[in-house]
Amino acid sequence: MLNKKNLLIFAFLIFLVPNIALALNISFGNPVGPTGDITSFFEAILTGILNIIAFLGVLFIVIGGVVYLIASNTGNDALIGTAKKIWVGSLIGLALALAGPSFLKEIKSIVLDGNPVPTNLIDAPSLSEIVARTLSFLLSIVGILAILSLVTNGILYLFTAGDSNKAEKIKTNIQYSLLGFLISGSALIIVKQIVNFIEN
Repeated sequence: MLNKKNLLIFAFLIFLVPNIALALNISFGNPVGPTGDITSFFEAILTGILNIIAFLGVLFIVIGGVVYLIASNTGNDALIGTAKKIWVGSLIGLALALAGPSFLKEIKSIVLDGNPVPTNLIDAPSLSEIVARTLSFLLSIVGILAILSLVTNGILYLFTAGDSNKAEKIKTNIQYSLLGFLISGSALIIVKQIVNFIEN
């Protein structure tokens, strides 16, 4: 409830705080920097977030190690499972955080094609260009994953040690990898031809 004493304190603070701020010459800088570039502002935020994620990732890896040591000494299987989940979660989070700038760079190259942010509508890329670049990027990722899968399954096939069940399963995986590689390669060619047709 407001009484006279609280009202006087409130009025005093209203007049005191701005005068202190003026006396100390407090100024607030431009959050986008002296150039006014919003990109540098977001890059600074991204760098800060990545530092926090890297610190937390390493911290949770250490915590997972401590939990695993405690669990292995006590023989608690549930705690060992928890420690493994902490490790896996920390490693996946750390990998995604470290890969984040690469994804952002690829998105920037897809949308802007290496050019600065357009300031007018004429310089902005068309929707068909963005779609074509996105499809090319996604199909390139599919092709890379297909090649990695092909190489991995080829190595695993060498170590089947005569086990016919494993060999059949790996042969099936190799067939799917080849099929994925062929589909991504042909789709990439088809998309580029469609884009050339639309743009001409």
